[in-house]
Amino acid sequence: MSEPKSLAQIIGEMVADSSNPIGQQLRRCPLVRTELINKGVLLEDDEDSVEQAILEDWIDNQDVMSRLHISVRTLQKLRSNGILPYTKVNGKIYYLRQDVEELLNRNYGRKQQ
Repeated sequence: MSEPKSLAQIIGEMVADSSNPIGQQLRRCPLVRTELINKGVLLEDDEDSVEQAILEDWIDNQDVMSRLHISVRTLQKLRSNGILPYTKVNGKIYYLRQDVEELLNRNYGRKQQ
């Protein structure tokens, strides 16, 4: 019988698998990223791509309004009513892409004929 894997081994396998969503999130963690660079698993050049990937997860008001074909007021209602989570940085509002997709999926329905 083989020895059970340690937590470090399990996390290492998750991080090494670029298609694993949990591994992707772990790679974005500064502590994990530093450890991966120290072990040679991740190149320092990859830091920029990881940072860019983090920023690609966020979209601003204009992107949300154009993709959903909604007005400023409708977007404001979605925020005010707690329907669409957001964050505000230096006066600019950002949304996670996955939250917008989830909003669409929650409200998806077929017309009854």
